[in-house]
Amino acid sequence: MLAGSSFSQGVATAARMQAVPAFGYVAAAILAVLALFASTTTAMVEIWYRSETYSHGFLVIPAVLWLIWRRREVLAATPINPLWPGLIGLAGVGLAWLLAELAGTAAPAQFALIALVVLSVLTVFGWRWARELAFPLSFLFFAVPFGEAFVPILIDWTADFTVAALRASGVPVYREGTHFVIPTGQWSVVEACSGIRYLIASAVTGSLYAWLMYRSMRRRVVFIAAALVFPILANWIRAYGIVMLGHLSQNRLATGIDHLVYGWIFFGVVMFILFVVGARWREDAADEPPAVQSAAVARTFHPSRALVAAAAVGALLLAVWPLAYAGLAAPRSSPAIGAISIQAVNGWVPTTSIAAWNPSTHRPSATQTAWFTKDGQVVGVFIALYRDQQNGAELVNSQNLLVHEKDALWREVERKNGAVATLAGALPYRGALLRAAELRLAVWHWYWLGGRTTASNVVAKIDLALDRLLRRDDTSAWVIVFTPVDGSLNAAEPALSAFVRDMDASIDAALHQVRR
Repeated sequence: MLAGSSFSQGVATAARMQAVPAFGYVAAAILAVLALFASTTTAMVEIWYRSETYSHGFLVIPAVLWLIWRRREVLAATPINPLWPGLIGLAGVGLAWLLAELAGTAAPAQFALIALVVLSVLTVFGWRWARELAFPLSFLFFAVPFGEAFVPILIDWTADFTVAALRASGVPVYREGTHFVIPTGQWSVVEACSGIRYLIASAVTGSLYAWLMYRSMRRRVVFIAAALVFPILANWIRAYGIVMLGHLSQNRLATGIDHLVYGWIFFGVVMFILFVVGARWREDAADEPPAVQSAAVARTFHPSRALVAAAAVGALLLAVWPLAYAGLAAPRSSPAIGAISIQAVNGWVPTTSIAAWNPSTHRPSATQTAWFTKDGQVVGVFIALYRDQQNGAELVNSQNLLVHEKDALWREVERKNGAVATLAGALPYRGALLRAAELRLAVWHWYWLGGRTTASNVVAKIDLALDRLLRRDDTSAWVIVFTPVDGSLNAAEPALSAFVRDMDASIDAALHQVRR
């Protein structure tokens, strides 16, 4: 009996000794990849720091390490068999990371970085280790600050529901875009009201909760789906409730900081209810017999030369991409950009400004605004030119906006995309209607890429990546034409279409003059 007890204790001790290195190997691999791509990792951390929406990122990596720690004994009992074909995946995703960095697209570069972490674990340790760590490695993707693309959709949904609920409650509403007026005041559904913060927070906590509380994949999927749907519905109810609270209190409540406080309290209550209800179907884990697990640990966990070789080759392959980026993205010395002179043609003549509006631009190489008139119609042209683009100073940038959300005067109240026929072919544009008090401006805008035009952010980013990859001139421009209008965006279409058809070639020639 004593001999058996001593044997069990010895095996258990061996298991504990082996389990800690198993965790250490994986943790070291994850942290090494993040350190190797330090620029992308730092960019993620900076967003976590400055944005409340993504501050959960500070908890993701510690949570992942904790989840791996919980699996340490199972990992130690699992043989290491490096997956050499995984090097192909590392090469492909590394190239994707390089192109994303060259294009200045933060989210794709950061997703590529996390994918490199996952592929590194798969390549170095093999399928069986990757399968055991499937959830922790998947959870690591929550470190990427992602979700802004859904904000406009969420804003529209919230505005639709709020207006419909107000009208159903007997409150008359005049709506213009995401802004609406009720008898007691004006309200706007802005980014903070979109519910993106609630949605992301619920997705992160809901995924972790589902993995820890359930064992069947069906229950996990159902709970995660609920964690995605409930915060959207809750945000709609929250927005309606805040407007009604302000309306009924004659705007004494829910119009200041308490607006946000009520939102987080309401969200907390919703998540608490979701977790309490979800706990009714929890599934406790069936623990593996320690003796069997410990014996397997002592028998199988032997880091080998193959592990060292796979780690070394993987590290060398990964190191190629930051070095390539450093060379391709090195700043170039270019001559200063002169004045952008747009010649008036086809009956248009220069005139003076009649609207004090300029878009919000971030670190352009040069800007130019000009006004033209013909047959009593006045049209303005704004150009923001970018050359030798760097991260934070590129054509497609989240800080390049027609109207900043915090603008005290102007608001964007309508959007519509389209295309206009010119001598050079169809010119695609994105349209918007801006309002300031009684003045309205109809705006069309697009990107000029060395002679080609597009309204797509993606196309413009790809063009920048190719420019930097091939070390060619990347001079590009954001072109905006605008005119005062009475009524909707459609009312300005004849004037703007005529101007673009008449002046497109002149604008193109002016931009070619400043391109190297």
